[in-house]
Amino acid sequence: MNFITIDYAIFLMVTFGIYWALNKNLKVQNVFILIANYIFYGWWDYRFLLLIFVCANLDYFIGIKMYKADKLVKRRYLNLSLCLNIGVLFIFKYFKFFISSFHDALGSIGIKDNLHTLNIILPVGLSFFTFQTLSYSLDIFKGKIAPTTNYVVFLSFTSFFPQLLAGPIERAAQLVPQLSNKRYFNYYQAVDGLRQIAYGVFKKVVIADHLALRVNSIFYNYQTATSGELFKGMIFFVIELYTDFSGYSDIAIGTGKLFGFKLVTNFKTPFFAKTIPEAWTRWHISLTTWFRDYVYLPLVRRNKNRLMWRLYCTILLFVLIGLWHGANFTFVTFGILHGLYYIPNILSKRSSTIKNGITYLKEDPYLSKVSIVFTFLLVALTTVLFRAPDVHVAFIYYKRLFMFQGLSMPDHDTTKWVIILVLFFAFEWIQQHKSHQFEISKLYRPYRIAVEFCTVIAILYFGFFGQATFYYFKF
Repeated sequence: MNFITIDYAIFLMVTFGIYWALNKNLKVQNVFILIANYIFYGWWDYRFLLLIFVCANLDYFIGIKMYKADKLVKRRYLNLSLCLNIGVLFIFKYFKFFISSFHDALGSIGIKDNLHTLNIILPVGLSFFTFQTLSYSLDIFKGKIAPTTNYVVFLSFTSFFPQLLAGPIERAAQLVPQLSNKRYFNYYQAVDGLRQIAYGVFKKVVIADHLALRVNSIFYNYQTATSGELFKGMIFFVIELYTDFSGYSDIAIGTGKLFGFKLVTNFKTPFFAKTIPEAWTRWHISLTTWFRDYVYLPLVRRNKNRLMWRLYCTILLFVLIGLWHGANFTFVTFGILHGLYYIPNILSKRSSTIKNGITYLKEDPYLSKVSIVFTFLLVALTTVLFRAPDVHVAFIYYKRLFMFQGLSMPDHDTTKWVIILVLFFAFEWIQQHKSHQFEISKLYRPYRIAVEFCTVIAILYFGFFGQATFYYFKF
């Protein structure tokens, strides 16, 4: 069931009505939300319902056993949970990639093999589900949380429908207490949630899906496109990616508010970042903080005083972030590039000159604006690897892009979209310090109503509903 469908709209209204009608009994309400979660996921493909149900059950019982065990046995239970979750993710998402890569490596040195890959469908949302359950086990092992003994609450935590398919990735410490305690309907929170949903839908169907048509055409004809067209394709794609994914996050967070839940913020206007490290603190925040807390910091602490070790951990971190997005060398390359982007930030920890230079670039009123544009372009360059099917295609795309051939004045359609995007980002710039970009509750009432009305009209009149699938569903 996709957010941008009539089916989902009906599902949401019916679920919302029944959910709050059951508010007098928390246990019954939680059972209902759990049923709604599985109906929502089963709408996509009922065959994978059993997979997430079994994995959640195993993690539930492992968590309880781990908490009660001594240190040695606790480590064994953690390893069991890691093997379970990473093993499932590996089989469904990475097995074919590694077998194919090994086959190609053997073939390159003249060795023939009989290795075979499996034609396995990747369950939608599996990467998000896996990381959410992994964080639960890791937090119990570290003593940060106690496991919940409420079976229904835990299953709801692992399958909460607003964020199940593409995040944000929730931590148990954040979501489990909200599921365990009685929720009260808050009119103002619900209205704010509806506004955030509307803005997410706007970003998806008015901007992302229209840009996708133009991006697809350019990437399909990358071998004959001019440098100007390839540059446009690159810029349009990074904006498509942002509006598509942040649009999903807005709908998910807004939906959570309708049901009395507060989900974590996943985007904070990343295109206004002045440096690459700052951009990563604003983009897919729930994923980057997950890797920071559970991968990078534990690794760095082993030898945090050695510069080369910190550099190694940083490159490894971004390679893993790249691989999380998909089993392809394009994502590995993406990770390596962002790891290299991070080197000045790491060196600044040892060099006051570099640190002062970065600080000056961020704080100078004029150079800071240049830094925003430069950072945006660096990010945009690497997102070509997201869109290209393989590294070879990406290399040709980059090669033709930097030939600087066929540069000309933009056509009417490009000019129109440049104006639309300038207006869109001007609005985001004004709203960048709000709790979310469509937080307009303090606007003078006639202005607020006008903004809301224009947003709904834009969705209905300009919305493109032919490509409803969200980009991050493939990850």
